[in-house]
Amino acid sequence: MTESIACDGQWQQGMDGAVICSGTLEIVSAGGAFGLPSLTYDDANEILVASIKVFVVVFIVLQLRRIIR
Repeated sequence: MTESIACDGQWQQGMDGAVICSGTLEIVSAGGAFGLPSLTYDDANEILVASIKVFVVVFIVLQLRRIIR
């Protein structure tokens, strides 16, 4: 798990090119959007399979509806 740092002040660049925080450094835990845990490869595959299943079901329903009319 990787972590990042955040500055509660402003980031500035020193004369030697170093990055300086004018406030306090804080450790930010790794996570995805909205603070959710990051998506694993297996989770991504499950979402992909579920979305394909939804597409197939909708396609079949539309084809059946076209045939029945």
